[in-house]
Amino acid sequence: MKLGYVGSVVAAVLALSACTITREYKISDITEARALSEHGMELFVAGDTDGALKALNAVIAYGSIDANDYARRAAVYGTTKDYDKALADANRVVELAPYAWRGYYERAVIFQRSGQYDAAIRDLDSAFDMRPNAADLLRRRAFLKVVAERFDDAIADYDLLTEMVPRSDTGALGRGAALYLAGRWREAAEQFNAMLALKPEDGLAALWLAKARMRAGRFLGWDELEAHAGPEPEWVMTRALLTIEREDEVTDVVAKVGPCERGLFLGAWRLKRADHEGAAREFRAAQKACPLDSIEASETRIELERLAQPREQIAPE
Repeated sequence: MKLGYVGSVVAAVLALSACTITREYKISDITEARALSEHGMELFVAGDTDGALKALNAVIAYGSIDANDYARRAAVYGTTKDYDKALADANRVVELAPYAWRGYYERAVIFQRSGQYDAAIRDLDSAFDMRPNAADLLRRRAFLKVVAERFDDAIADYDLLTEMVPRSDTGALGRGAALYLAGRWREAAEQFNAMLALKPEDGLAALWLAKARMRAGRFLGWDELEAHAGPEPEWVMTRALLTIEREDEVTDVVAKVGPCERGLFLGAWRLKRADHEGAAREFRAAQKACPLDSIEASETRIELERLAQPREQIAPE
């Protein structure tokens, strides 16, 4: 900031201090508008969404053409789940700064939260085109492609992610999950088995492997994993899936697991039964508990769809 503006900024800050009491803002110049926008962001970070909105509304009403002001207000609206208004502001951000990747990324987040996954993916395409080395953008896009049940596209993204970040297991795990949800259970099992060969203590890979082998009709023995098992919930569920047959016992074992993961696990455990008794009930319970924009929610939807099909259409590979 230029030195000549210091006095104006001090005066603006003093004016804003008074405004925090009355919550009524009168802006006389662009310097005060910029200071008030920063103040609105501070209020938002502090958890005062009403105060943040009043401040940012005043800045935008003053006549702002700064993309940051709209981006900040979009973030506030997103927090309050007022997605229509958040999207309107996010659209304005992209109009004002069409070559800035972050505007597309932030609009993608709003699309994701409101369940518009294909639109979110398109915005992530734009952001990734501008930042082709950004693993975080690729990771989010791959994840959303799984949520949108675009499994082949997701697998391609996870393969690219593995090339970009070879030391991370996110690409391998995501690839395996996409294969599993697509019903390609043998391939999924191969993926998770390869992960465990590199990291045998990975409980999440072990749980996915146990489920994939079960769905493929090639049941895994607990003795194949036991040597590397730990106390983590994923290992507890893996052991229970492979060794426990009594309903009361398995329910007790996972009693402390969160409702989303517990419902998914109990649904999978009930798929071991010849008649799949109670599986749909457990998956419906998980569906209510899992965040809408999550892989877990996608899994519940897919499993419920499969259970609604004739048995011969979902036979093991």
